[in-house]
Amino acid sequence: NMKKLTLVVCDVQPDVMKKLQNSQQFVDLVDLAVRAGRNSRRTTIEFNIVHTMIRFPESSYDCIPLLHPKLGILRKLQMNNSPINWFTSSELCIPAANPKEVVASRTTYLPHANDIKLLEALHYEESLDDRDFVVIGYGPTVQAVCHILGDVIGTPNVQILKECVRDENMERCQAFLDYGLMFKEEVTSLVDFIESMDLLHERLDDLPSAQQKNDQPPQKYVCDCDRGGHLSLFMFYLLRDHGYIQWPRQPWFQDITKNAGQQYWCPLGRRVVDLCDEPQFSSSTRFFLNGRQWLDEKDLLHQLVPELMPPTFHSLEEAQKYSISTLETCGPHIWFLKKVNQNGGRAVEVRHDLPTQPLESDEQLQAHIPRPLLFEKASLMDGNEVLRPHKCHVKTYQWIGCTKDDTTNKISWQLYMHDLYYLATADKPFDPKDISDPVQITTMRTHRLYDDTPWRVQWGLTEKCRTRMETVLRRAIEQGKLQSILPSSASEEQTVSKHEASNSKSALQFEINSADWMLDEDGNMYLIECNGIPVLYAPEIKQPLITRGLNLYDGLYKQNPKDAIVNDTDLLREAVGLAMTGKLPKKTLWKHIATIPCPS
Repeated sequence: NMKKLTLVVCDVQPDVMKKLQNSQQFVDLVDLAVRAGRNSRRTTIEFNIVHTMIRFPESSYDCIPLLHPKLGILRKLQMNNSPINWFTSSELCIPAANPKEVVASRTTYLPHANDIKLLEALHYEESLDDRDFVVIGYGPTVQAVCHILGDVIGTPNVQILKECVRDENMERCQAFLDYGLMFKEEVTSLVDFIESMDLLHERLDDLPSAQQKNDQPPQKYVCDCDRGGHLSLFMFYLLRDHGYIQWPRQPWFQDITKNAGQQYWCPLGRRVVDLCDEPQFSSSTRFFLNGRQWLDEKDLLHQLVPELMPPTFHSLEEAQKYSISTLETCGPHIWFLKKVNQNGGRAVEVRHDLPTQPLESDEQLQAHIPRPLLFEKASLMDGNEVLRPHKCHVKTYQWIGCTKDDTTNKISWQLYMHDLYYLATADKPFDPKDISDPVQITTMRTHRLYDDTPWRVQWGLTEKCRTRMETVLRRAIEQGKLQSILPSSASEEQTVSKHEASNSKSALQFEINSADWMLDEDGNMYLIECNGIPVLYAPEIKQPLITRGLNLYDGLYKQNPKDAIVNDTDLLREAVGLAMTGKLPKKTLWKHIATIPCPS
């Protein structure tokens, strides 16, 4: 038997929607549900749509009781000859597409059991066998329709799509979904509904349009698909400062070649949104540089700028030759066996001798720099706090982005560096014979280095870091490793032109990158690694504390917010602003270092 499914769209009309927070997003979500129903691939379903709405005769509210708590004000305004036309238009935000879609209008605030137009539209006299209902729209009307379906018609199969129910009072709406279901209605997700229509893997924007076009500027959407970058931190500022609204996500595909089958996500409805960390679903700024692996992965970075890095080897044989020719008279030496695609001190093995087995394809060996410059830091010795030399490295933060000049129409790369540098120091004093992590691994930021900090001035860190970072970026661009030609996305011509019309100042792509630098006793500087997704801590975001560093920074901030060493709030907020608007505040620590033209 053919199953009958009726989608009831409740009061999705301009005069109701304008009362709701983020009303355009809500209409867009309802639009997805309607598109999915109209274009269902299920051949065993007979699909119908019923629209409900409040509508009065043109400027006539005579049927409203004067003391009506919701609509009485319309009658009073009419009696005072006030020019009003609320709820007199037949316009729906999502119009009926064909004569089979019934519009049941009424002159009461909510539908009720005597609403014969609605009852007929719902075919209340037909058998309930193989009949299901899905109800979406304005919260109070959804609740009233559910009561009619359950109490008057007696249908046992009613679903409510939670993303497609909204009220001007969101707490009241959530209370209805949690506690107000009187007739065993099922609250389900829009994702499940789309999947039930066999459309989860279709781009619903490509299906026939449901929405009524309007002259309002389009709502800006951002979708976090959990790619592991900084978007989860940027989101706070995009929503608060730049007018974006978060768009929900849905399963995209599962990579069964990886452990446990890694799940990938995309925007709900496979929609191309304004901002997304999955590039093919983003119409404007991309959050990952195209070619970023050449800055982030240690072996590729070494291929790019070998002269800036300590002696680094990609095979055991190369390291053995270096060891024999260079280190045999130097006493005990320190080697770092590293995974090339992991950062932050993870997957680093410190050792005095070389491995006996050949290196894996994702490993490299790096020699410790000779006579490293140490930093005098207080530590306990025999119960007393004394200054002792600790291993350290300098950490800098970069904004690397690709921008388009409005006048020349040319694309170029921009390098900014944050002028607050940091020292990351080891937990225990340095001892070349001790290869334990607390002595040899420096990951946590422990000291601030402002531009006038004596240690930073003494060793000329500002000029050294800036010139070397510019060398890295120039090399990557000139060799074509970083690509200004963006990966194409679906509906590219339409979405990019919309973006350029609305915000031509925003970056085409950008990342916040960090770099770790070590000095020797002569002031020679070595690049240890770059990290495309460095740990950043902004207490106002209330981010998950998923690393040792974040837990440390959070604890220190809570102890003393004013003097906490790590608080990346300004760094993050201004970096997002630079990417979205092309501007920085007058007082900022972000300094422009270089504009690098794209190769012709």
